[in-house]
Amino acid sequence: MSLHWTLIAGFLYAEIAFVALLLLPFISTSAWHKVFKSRFLRGLESQLIYYFYVLVAILIMFFLDAIREMQKYGDIDHNQNAAASHLDAQMQQHMRLFRAQRNFYISGFALFLCLVIKRMVSLISANATLNAEKE
Repeated sequence: MSLHWTLIAGFLYAEIAFVALLLLPFISTSAWHKVFKSRFLRGLESQLIYYFYVLVAILIMFFLDAIREMQKYGDIDHNQNAAASHLDAQMQQHMRLFRAQRNFYISGFALFLCLVIKRMVSLISANATLNAEKE
């Protein structure tokens, strides 16, 4: 994998770990609310929202690039005559298509989990606020 796809895959793995951490049942919503509303994160919140949108834009760009690559390498397979091309050329074509599909899934899941994490954080925070108001 090239460097940028390795970084996106690493970001995807970090997102998976963070979602797993958010889903741990023994960490209460009030504890998460204290973490999310700490003075340190409140100070960074106005700046982090811009970085979030830049990150989403970058992930969308890589997602669209992966779709373009998939279409490019998928269309060539149907246009060429299978009997006329060599086996190693076919293997190389299938390898490129596989890489494009792999990049599509990596960037798609990273984009999806980025949005899921944002929603989960807001729901956990709202749940903790409602629990605090109830008591």
